[in-house]
Amino acid sequence: MVVPHTGGPAEEALLRGGRFFTPGAFSDDLRTVTREGGRAGDVFYRDRWSHDKVVRSTHGVNCTGSCSWKIYVKDGIITWETQETDYPSVGPDRPEYEPRGCPRGAAFSWYTYSPTRVRYPYARRGARRDVPGGA
Repeated sequence: MVVPHTGGPAEEALLRGGRFFTPGAFSDDLRTVTREGGRAGDVFYRDRWSHDKVVRSTHGVNCTGSCSWKIYVKDGIITWETQETDYPSVGPDRPEYEPRGCPRGAAFSWYTYSPTRVRYPYARRGARRDVPGGA
């Protein structure tokens, strides 16, 4: 399909903006466009899902169930979290313990990198006067 050029301002704006797009090749039925130049554009997505290690943890703030989470770590920073579901069986005569990772605990995953997080124990300076022996 060939579209005639009209030379209008909208066409000029689109053509100028087109320099930011990567050239692509169309299939014969015009249903797919493939990027020319290999799969270099996939690097972002591959890096997004690559991790140095996966550890188990729980959300300690505002979480009463202590649900097990799978934490994905890259360069020492948490990049993704998923609910872990492989809890041990408690026996055939009891219901299984399967917490689901409630939003209450998951909402506090940001707390790991929060500036308000207490990172070191607070220590009182000097002796306390109300405790015998000044502990």
